[in-house]
Amino acid sequence: MHNQISLDGAISGFQIDPGTYYKILNAFKADMYLVGSNTAIAGIKMFTKSLAPEQSSDFEKPKYRENDHRPVWVFPDSEGKLKDLLHIFRNYEHCRDIIVLVSMETPESYLKYLAERKYNYLIAGEIKVDFKHAFQQINEQFPFRTMITDNGGTLSSLLLEKSLVDQISLMVSPTLTGKKPPKLFRDLKLGKRVIKLNPQKAEILESREILMLFDVVK
Repeated sequence: MHNQISLDGAISGFQIDPGTYYKILNAFKADMYLVGSNTAIAGIKMFTKSLAPEQSSDFEKPKYRENDHRPVWVFPDSEGKLKDLLHIFRNYEHCRDIIVLVSMETPESYLKYLAERKYNYLIAGEIKVDFKHAFQQINEQFPFRTMITDNGGTLSSLLLEKSLVDQISLMVSPTLTGKKPPKLFRDLKLGKRVIKLNPQKAEILESREILMLFDVVK
């Protein structure tokens, strides 16, 4: 899990350093990149001026190139929010292909959409995606072993609650944002449980952010 936060834990309300951020994210050389459906939609609204229509080539799986080390993007999307949008990501230069995680309650129309375009999809969970089951299926069906994610508070907290995170990488901006901006771990529900972390690295970057790396104790 990688993210950039302010000193008081916010994920917005301060200047993000995208160059340094993605340099660190890419340095993990992950096989998979987990992107929440809401985060994906927000990214389209932020970075895409107009949506390119689907082409005939979007109904075929991309051809894998030898030594293609780009990550496969994994989208949990039990509600089908990304219908008619996935080709945007499949055509992105940093995406090798796509795996979609759905549930038993996912609309049939969305499953048909995925099948017609030859997207890999895995059914895990009854209503919402069961991430533990989904990750087990990925492990069994694909040769991928390392996944990175940099989502907002909801998905990040859920993965931590389910003990599905091995490392946390944080770029800490030397800023304070106050109460209004959302915090990264605002939705973390642990009850009486405490997640212990084992510090592995702390470094002041040239950009003046502090990079911290923790192993999650399990």
